[in-house]
Amino acid sequence: MDYKLYYWDLPFRGVFIEMLLAEAGAKYSRHDASDIYPQRSLKITNPGIAPPYLYECRSKTYFAQMPAILMHLAREYDLLPKRAETHTLALKAILDCNDVLMEITNFNGQVMWEKAAWEEFRYGRLPDWMQTFESTGLAHGFKSGGGYLLGSTLSVADIATTALFGTMAYSFPTLAQDLQDNAPHIAKLVQRIEARDSIRALLEKRRATWERGYCGGQIERSLRALLGQ
Repeated sequence: MDYKLYYWDLPFRGVFIEMLLAEAGAKYSRHDASDIYPQRSLKITNPGIAPPYLYECRSKTYFAQMPAILMHLAREYDLLPKRAETHTLALKAILDCNDVLMEITNFNGQVMWEKAAWEEFRYGRLPDWMQTFESTGLAHGFKSGGGYLLGSTLSVADIATTALFGTMAYSFPTLAQDLQDNAPHIAKLVQRIEARDSIRALLEKRRATWERGYCGGQIERSLRALLGQ
């Protein structure tokens, strides 16, 4: 076993890590977040406030924070761009993904969504985020109509972008059209990445359990109420 991943039985931030591990062919086991959180979260090496946590068996080291975990794994499995600019943009893409997760859950569920605030986000802020990813891809990897977000080679940025928008569109099918309208090349990228053999097998297995689940709790219920799903 190469890794132990600690997260809840939901996609949200955990699917980013699982998709990269699947693409890399790494062996890992899944464990419920409650094995660490909250009682042990400050007692592990390299402590983190909240899941996900990744335990690397070889080095006997814990890693926390989804962006940091992805960057660590991307270095391990050669999924980082080589050029300095695109290396930085890969990190930016991951951090942008994390920001979108925070915003779509109304700052990690601090306040439940109400109609006016949700519509302001859905028809204002979320399209801006989608177009940000679209513009990045058009400037770097989508020039020939295919390609990847940051060039001609698959990178962690593509996996993170797919984990973000693919999960969002699958969990809330109404938002799939929003993605198509605002970022059609990103929508196609999501389809290509989700069709890769290892990632497709992972998603088929996980979605059979998760169904349309997203982040869970009251915040997911408020999202579904507003989307009519």
